[in-house]
Amino acid sequence: MNILSTMRKVLLAASLCLFMAGASLFAQNVISVTDGQPYTEGFEGNGFELWTVDSTGGGLWSVLMGTQSSVASFSYTNNGDEGRLISPVLDISSVTEATLTYSYAMMGIYTNDVLEISYRSSETDTWHVLGSHSLSDFNNFYEQTYTLPDLSSTYQISFKGQGGGGIYLFVDNITVASTSNCARPINVAANDITPTSALLSWSTTGNEANWTIELNGVETVVNTQPYLMEGLTPQTDHTLRVKANCSGDNESDWSTPIIFTTMCDVFVVNDEVPYFDDFESSGNFVCWQTEIISGTDNWTVDPGYLILNNTAFFIWLGGEARLISVPLDLTAVTNPTLTFKHKQLEGASGPDEMSVWYRTTPEGEWQWIHSFVLPTEDWETASFTLPNPSSSYQISFYAIAHNSEGVYVDDVMVGNASGDGIEEHTGITATAYPNPSTGKITVKANMANGEALVYDIYGKQIAAASIVDGHAEFDLSDYSSGIYVVRLSGDGGNTTVKIVKE
Repeated sequence: MNILSTMRKVLLAASLCLFMAGASLFAQNVISVTDGQPYTEGFEGNGFELWTVDSTGGGLWSVLMGTQSSVASFSYTNNGDEGRLISPVLDISSVTEATLTYSYAMMGIYTNDVLEISYRSSETDTWHVLGSHSLSDFNNFYEQTYTLPDLSSTYQISFKGQGGGGIYLFVDNITVASTSNCARPINVAANDITPTSALLSWSTTGNEANWTIELNGVETVVNTQPYLMEGLTPQTDHTLRVKANCSGDNESDWSTPIIFTTMCDVFVVNDEVPYFDDFESSGNFVCWQTEIISGTDNWTVDPGYLILNNTAFFIWLGGEARLISVPLDLTAVTNPTLTFKHKQLEGASGPDEMSVWYRTTPEGEWQWIHSFVLPTEDWETASFTLPNPSSSYQISFYAIAHNSEGVYVDDVMVGNASGDGIEEHTGITATAYPNPSTGKITVKANMANGEALVYDIYGKQIAAASIVDGHAEFDLSDYSSGIYVVRLSGDGGNTTVKIVKE
């Protein structure tokens, strides 16, 4: 789940529903957990129903209801405030072994909240800690499983939140189940992603005979994991979920689905068609990868919140991360050159650092080009000749945080240089709309008349149109989804616009 996009929608549509503890917890109806019947809670009702909240200070649990799903959310007034979310009473006495599985998400800035998970076997028992979490991740939900000890007929679990300066703390998808059941796979992930393959993995309990992978609605039974899924379409979102198949007809529920995107194929650059990205076509990176080297902060697309217009932005709070381009075929470029804009504002501890690197293959070692360690009050343009061009070239921007004001990168271009820079005239500007588009696209430029040519990522021209009164129109309905480049030329110069066909 991409929590950055999903939780923004949740927060905008949020309705806060509170349910506080009243009578004794053990006056509730007892819920039985048996070998054939797990207990599940997804907080999709109007409140906590049989769950109760025990607060200390300003700590509070509530149901945060969104347009697509709901979660249990912890909030507080002051650091140190606590609130415990307590399950209904569970009778787990008839099973030999049981597990607790749940998902959680946490985000902090300089400090983090704490989530503590506990159990008790009776009303008079004290709470026993199973584990705790304290992290900051802007993008992901995590899943966790614990084996439950001291099973009884009056069992309860709890989630205690403790305020520590974080932004949010969510819990969802709680399951208490007998291990004789076929356990639902958790921690489903896709790694080592290429344009046409991905290594799929998940956590298991050990009693599975095999697993069923469902990718984009198509099921495949596999006997091993991790599993290398091949034959995928480049630059495509893929929805993945997994279920376990145990003895006989015993099978698990489907895992929580995840979405991963295959990498873009090699972008072919030539003297007429450069590679260009101004990060305006999407709220996420298109064909760029990010890699966290240390800490938790990463590159993201800032959708105009901090800087007018979309930019690639490195969060400044600590650590190091790399922003990596799509592989580029530069073998047909006469003088390969990288040009981009960057900004590093002065902060209390000086500017954050940024350096530029290249490698000749996706498996090769990164080679240093230049470092930027001084502050810039405004955008500065940098241009570098790229050494050792190859058919699968990559460039990267490496940021090191010093708790300052972050690193911004924009208008990245790789193409042929004439003289001191890319042969583009900054006086010519152009926009495309709608972008992304399902077919029809209008390009608007500050030139009266000229020519507009559309190229695919392999450098092949697929369409042409005349620019009349500053406008040109295309219909890409019959072409594949992906990235295309429009090159505009006419009176006053030329420029390029990247468009995304959905």
